[in-house]
Amino acid sequence: MVDATQVRTELTRACAHAGLDPATFVVWIVEAERPAGSTPLAYLQPFGDLRDDTVLVFRAVGAERAGAYARTSHRIAVWCSLPGIPDAALGPMLRHELAHARRWEESGTAFYEADERLRSAVTGASYAQLPTEREANADAAAYARASLGNAELALLGSVPELADLFAADAPADVVGETLALLGERVAAVGRRLEPGVLVVEVVAPVLAASGEMA
Repeated sequence: MVDATQVRTELTRACAHAGLDPATFVVWIVEAERPAGSTPLAYLQPFGDLRDDTVLVFRAVGAERAGAYARTSHRIAVWCSLPGIPDAALGPMLRHELAHARRWEESGTAFYEADERLRSAVTGASYAQLPTEREANADAAAYARASLGNAELALLGSVPELADLFAADAPADVVGETLALLGERVAAVGRRLEPGVLVVEVVAPVLAASGEMA
């Protein structure tokens, strides 16, 4: 089970490794077991909005909650119950999402939206080969090796879902490779958020009128 104290501690440690300010983040812990096939946690860039194709964990947070921190915060959502994923994986998984936040700060919204267009065009094994995913996995692997013991690393390495995390090499030019694959040119202009207070909230999932998770 993922709890607020654990998330606050792990996020603060991972932010130090990533060179990010934890006071620019809000994290929602959704009070539900991760549905089969859904991503365990996800990042939403400050200028991103929830859409029909947004990952389920953020749709469970809901547009109203996410929108309250739009344009002011990096936003992360995580299921409170992650069957099959060891507790030791939370820090590296958060570090993966922080790599996306760092990429936004270094390259800006226009590039991030271009990367999202590329993501929507690929499926399956190709997803892990995207430059920004390779960057995030390489950062998460480096953090795992720096913060975990051999037994914990071996445990994480035995989980098939985490295999990409330890297999990726960071691209030499994330922006250049992404735009080349997409066949577009956009301005990659970084920006920073004004620090506020780290927010970690446990929330009930938003429900659709049908009674199913939105």
